[in-house]
Amino acid sequence: MLIFQKYLWIFFKVWFFIGLILVGFSLLPPWLEWANTVFLFASGLYASCYLWNVLPRGRFIIPLIFWGSIIIESFGTHTGLLFGEYRYESDFGLMVLGVPITMGPAWLSVIGASLAFSRLFSFRHRTIILVPLFSVWLDLAIDPVAANVKYYWIWNEGGLYYNIPTQNFFGWYMTALLFSLFISRFEHKTSIIELERNNQYLFLMLHILFGFTAFVSGLYGVLLVGISSSICYLALKFKDYQQK
Repeated sequence: MLIFQKYLWIFFKVWFFIGLILVGFSLLPPWLEWANTVFLFASGLYASCYLWNVLPRGRFIIPLIFWGSIIIESFGTHTGLLFGEYRYESDFGLMVLGVPITMGPAWLSVIGASLAFSRLFSFRHRTIILVPLFSVWLDLAIDPVAANVKYYWIWNEGGLYYNIPTQNFFGWYMTALLFSLFISRFEHKTSIIELERNNQYLFLMLHILFGFTAFVSGLYGVLLVGISSSICYLALKFKDYQQK
């Protein structure tokens, strides 16, 4: 298992840096769009390795996040009650219940990375409090790119933040909160420090990828969201260094 995690992380890093150039500068040719799916599944799988490690008695939560997110997204797509009214583009990939199956690993990436990043803090109920907030923090970088640059989905109504309905962020918060409530009941301290640290890096890398892509496309405010997590991470590490 450790060997698999090691090589999966190496593969993901290589895929990430290639994607940072191709996606960031809009150099990805149409015939290579499947590379986005590989990125999502690779990141989701690595986040799942972390969740597997910290949830020894709650590993059912991994498929719960995968399929639960698809069901929630399907409900939201068909009713507009959770995230606002929107529709996925037909060329987004294999669809399940009217939702791209890639939403499953995407949510695993978000929840796993947010959980790992929350471990940088130490206070009671941090999982329930921070994981939903960190998930929305990621979405502030993801959604402007996915909707306004890549057109993976189309909003039927606008909003204050890059024409994204404010309701969408409440939907993200509630979805992440639901998963966090399950995680908080079963989570344990990680037995593999490197796995947790790399998932903290995953949180930063997702912000960097979408922040950089947004900046190149003229969405300059999203860059601030993209680099904010790196600033936070460095500040926390500097604080730890001073205390030592």
